[in-house]
Amino acid sequence: MPEASKAPGGLSSLATRLYLGSRFGHRLLLLFAICAMVPACAVAWLSYRSASRQLTSQSLERLASISASASKTLFGRLEFLEADLRKAAPRLPGCGDCADGLLYAADEVRVLSKETLRLLAGEPDQVALPAPADLPPLAAGASAVLARRTGADTVRLYLVHRREGVTGETLLLARINPGYLWSTADDEALPASVTLSLWDPAAGILIAPPSGGAQVGPATAQALRRDGGGDFEWRGDRGEVLASWKSPTTQSSLALPPWRVILSQPRADVLAPMASFQRNVPLLLAVSLLVVVVLGVTQIRRSLLPLAELQRGTRRIAERDFAHRVQVHSGDELEELAGSFNLMSTRLARQFSALKAAAEIDRAVLSSVDAGAIAHAVVDRVPLICPCDGISITLLAERDGADATTWRSGTDGTEPREEPAQVGAEDLRLARQHPDRLVYRDGLPPLPPFLAHFKRNGSGSAVDTFPLRYGGEMLGVLALRRKEGETTEDDFVQVRRIADQVAVALSNARMVDQVRFLAFYDSLTRLPNRVLYKERLAQALVRAGRTNRFVAVCFIDLDHFSRINDTLGHDLGDELLREVSSRLVAASRTSDSVSRFGAEHGTAEVSRLGGDEFTVVLSDLNDPQESVRVARRLLDTLRKPVRLGTQEVFVTASVGVAIYPFDGNDTEELLKCADVAMYHAKEQGRNTYQMYSASMNAEAMARLQLELQLRKAVEAGEFTIWYQPIVDLDTRKPVGAEALVRWSHPERGLVSPGEFIALCEECGLIVPLGEWILRGVCSQARAWEAAGLGTVRMSVNLSARQLRHDGIVDSVRSILQETGLRPRSLVLELTESMLMEPKGVTGRTIRELADLGVSLAIDDFGTGYSSLSYLKNFPVTALKIDRSFIAGITTDPDDSAITTAIIALAAAMELDVVAEGVETEAQAQFLQDKGCHKIQGYLVGRPMSREEFEEGLRKASRPQPSAVSHQSRKRLKAEG
Repeated sequence: MPEASKAPGGLSSLATRLYLGSRFGHRLLLLFAICAMVPACAVAWLSYRSASRQLTSQSLERLASISASASKTLFGRLEFLEADLRKAAPRLPGCGDCADGLLYAADEVRVLSKETLRLLAGEPDQVALPAPADLPPLAAGASAVLARRTGADTVRLYLVHRREGVTGETLLLARINPGYLWSTADDEALPASVTLSLWDPAAGILIAPPSGGAQVGPATAQALRRDGGGDFEWRGDRGEVLASWKSPTTQSSLALPPWRVILSQPRADVLAPMASFQRNVPLLLAVSLLVVVVLGVTQIRRSLLPLAELQRGTRRIAERDFAHRVQVHSGDELEELAGSFNLMSTRLARQFSALKAAAEIDRAVLSSVDAGAIAHAVVDRVPLICPCDGISITLLAERDGADATTWRSGTDGTEPREEPAQVGAEDLRLARQHPDRLVYRDGLPPLPPFLAHFKRNGSGSAVDTFPLRYGGEMLGVLALRRKEGETTEDDFVQVRRIADQVAVALSNARMVDQVRFLAFYDSLTRLPNRVLYKERLAQALVRAGRTNRFVAVCFIDLDHFSRINDTLGHDLGDELLREVSSRLVAASRTSDSVSRFGAEHGTAEVSRLGGDEFTVVLSDLNDPQESVRVARRLLDTLRKPVRLGTQEVFVTASVGVAIYPFDGNDTEELLKCADVAMYHAKEQGRNTYQMYSASMNAEAMARLQLELQLRKAVEAGEFTIWYQPIVDLDTRKPVGAEALVRWSHPERGLVSPGEFIALCEECGLIVPLGEWILRGVCSQARAWEAAGLGTVRMSVNLSARQLRHDGIVDSVRSILQETGLRPRSLVLELTESMLMEPKGVTGRTIRELADLGVSLAIDDFGTGYSSLSYLKNFPVTALKIDRSFIAGITTDPDDSAITTAIIALAAAMELDVVAEGVETEAQAQFLQDKGCHKIQGYLVGRPMSREEFEEGLRKASRPQPSAVSHQSRKRLKAEG
């Protein structure tokens, strides 16, 4: 290749560019330099520091030794001079020659005579002598050295001696010549650059070299006074100076001052041996750095040449050129890396080819929701990923079913074909046991029938199958016959991945079908739902508009279906809905095509709108009366009992019918009219049908308006409580009252409960309204007791919706606690229908109410679902005989018999009994004769306001002229 011939030069220039222009080369070279130079510099610095400390320590030790020797010399000379002065003292002052003999060390000798120092020998000093009073007091024969500074540069040293055995002139004073103590010759005897200084605590430096004495600061002076030896440093004109001192010691009678002999030497002279080291180290470091740079560059170039080749190979891979091979012959790990790189390139080439085919399969699979298209894409492209002699895919018709379809293809030129297949239970079991791959080889296990097309005469090739599973569901099997020697495990891994993707796609295809079904059909009954109903109805209206025919919409609602769910449970309720849907379909006319796409003209479309609501669309009608016949047939088919589990139930329905074009021209209008007609059918007693009329819509609007006004009335407090008295027949005095609610309408005035209680029950307003009534009644009863009007047992009606409300027991308990009313003064009236569920939620609620201490009465006894068992199962305390029996007790034998039986039953069970609707004295007399002592009705009082009822209580509580009752008067009159 042309590029190969240019490779060496190109690689060299590339390596140079990588070193000179790349941050990698810079970092690598900098790393080499740092790794080499940092240790060298650290060693040089540590060596210099160690040598400097050693030289400094040695110098200080030498200075201390010299200081000790100089101290002995200096103070030895003082002692020698003191000895000569002591010898000459007896002959002085008369012996002039004796005084002159001291001038070798003293500049002058004087004697103290009459408070005056008289000169004996030598030249007088220009500096004033110390006054006699300044001389130290000495004992006879004792001597002392005195230092006196008279100016900045003027220091005088004196030797003072007191003679023994004489009187008068006893004190001798010799001014010491400094050169005697320490001369220039002594300085020359010291080592080079070492100088001596004599320091006195009071006078300071006494003897110093011409270059200057030691500089003693306050801290150093304190140390000199305190310690007899030591060292210190100072910075002077000669730079840093090292110093050491020693104090002289003597055993003679000479009183020496605390002088310190200080020997000093410049630090530069101490470290002079290190000068050559300081000069040579930078040069050595520079040479080392140069060597490091040269070696680093060489090694970097050697390393970057293979890296450049690897970079070239990487760029070729990025350009999808997998045929290029990296050539590296470095004999180290980089050569091994190049070999691994070439192997990776080979595998990438194969994987890219597989990925390309897999991507084509993915596009074909994911872009289609048709199982056949997915199967065709698989059998066409999987051979491009995995070398094989044949491939097939078998898809199950249903989940884990036996019926299947196989799509197969071969690499020998055979055309892909589709054929039915059967997958046995054993084949499915084996597929589940081997979810990743199952291999059929040499008849073990036997090749199943749906893979029989893989059999070849004399071929020992194995057949590999890959179950298609998703979410635990078996969808099918992907199978291929391998090419021995060519198909690898990596190929099977790719096929397994594709099989998983195909399983997901097949699951999505089935899910799309399910979504389509759920979007237009009811999952419970499999009937069209509201969406499809509207679509079918719209199509029917369009056809009817073109053909001038009629369309009828029958809206069907099951009567009291909620009771089935409440008593038997929702599972049986769902079973009932399925049975009802099948009956509705069967009740359609024979030519109907129910709930199918592509229905023929003249069909009945049965749909479920939700809950217990169904519709039947009758299209292409020639006569609207046909809808009446269908409605009757629908009601008739529901009259038969339905078996739910072990029970038989009866279900009825209310049907509303609306006709196109009379009652509406679109789907929404027709459904609304049919719905209104259905509600009128319920109002007519249920289990019937009603044709829509315009007046129904007006009633529905009035009903809606009434509901809105009711909600506002609850918020505005427009309701009042009225009371109908319950009277004791013996005393004709009120012993209780039934609370009745009235609506003070701002426009209509007082509205009776018959007009709005049922609507409150339906829309849920009965719960807050009932709680308001209960609180008001309890508060009023407690107020009457507090006013001394006696105990009045208040009866309050409790609706079924209130009883099923979760908080009814807590509400009653809190109201009794808030108002302070005794529980036995409250009577809750229940209807017989509420007692139909002795073991359910309602029964539990009734027992909890009784546990509070309130009384429970059955209202309208004998008119509902009469069952004597609930008198035993529930803690009932009273029965209220319905007014329908009371109205005919004096004229109808049946009513009188039923009433008598109820009274007798209550007496036998020790229950109170109250007769409702008593309007005549004859009725009251009959009841009293039969043992009923409490009545309620217009005879003893109509419903009245709070004020009127309170006035009645006040009248009843006043003393009467005669306490004889009406019955007693009649009995007395009869007796006589």
